Amino acid sequence: MAGRAAILALLPVVGVLGYSDTVPIVAWSSKSSSVLNGLSPDLRYEDSVSIIDGVLSPEGACSFDTVLVINQPGLRSSDLRALPTSSGLSAILNTAPSSRQYPHVKRSASASLQDMTESLARRCGSTLTNASPADGPLDLAENSKHVVCVNMPAIEGSPKLRKVAMLGHDQYLSNEIEKIDAAFTSHLVLYVGSPLEHPGYRRQLLPPSEFDSTYAPDNSTLSDGGIFKRYQLFSTPLLVALLVVFFIIVPIIMMAVSALASLQSSVRLEAPKGYHAQEKKTQ
Repeated sequence: MAGRAAILALLPVVGVLGYSDTVPIVAWSSKSSSVLNGLSPDLRYEDSVSIIDGVLSPEGACSFDTVLVINQPGLRSSDLRALPTSSGLSAILNTAPSSRQYPHVKRSASASLQDMTESLARRCGSTLTNASPADGPLDLAENSKHVVCVNMPAIEGSPKLRKVAMLGHDQYLSNEIEKIDAAFTSHLVLYVGSPLEHPGYRRQLLPPSEFDSTYAPDNSTLSDGGIFKRYQLFSTPLLVALLVVFFIIVPIIMMAVSALASLQSSVRLEAPKGYHAQEKKTQ
């Protein structure tokens, strides 16, 4: 029983840790890109910096009129999967000539995204623009090349709040991308998740945004019902771990215990023929 309890306790943790310390990376372009097409579609646990370096390599990125780099703290691959197929970003990504999607990439702190975009702007001779939803719509001159770094508000909270926030972010980003597509011949988009900083970081870095109200709801916005309606308790790794335990490990343990219990000794302690214990005792 102790061994079974230990397995039940450890396997869900192992499943969850398989996706910890990772961020999603999505990249697409308005024209066919040899750099994106050359990236392997299966770079699941590669370092995030190496993938970003590949997407933003000057050989490929400098051929675009506009390079849009979107950084969103707290973004998860589940947030992107939760977007409906009719959303703006989903429609843009589905029609992109070249694209790559990496849902679980090992994050790295060896270089900041801001430094990488600044370096790209210098090497491409482009104008660097830093923006956020609080700054309003982008205003880019059509007679020059641009590298735009968009710092999105952090996304956090329950699955319901995250989904509501993502719908607002989707509307902002899809509108800006459509305007860029109409004003420039070609563009490259890199959408990257990053780890959450301490609570005061976002307020110090970015001015207040219309999306910020979704991250600090009062009690009246919480859904009615029990804990299963308010929180997502059963994630995919947890369910897989439970299935492995109950349908593979537990049957194996039961078969082993049954086999041990069915063992019988071949040595029988029987008295010799004609031997009487009572007669032997009275002698």
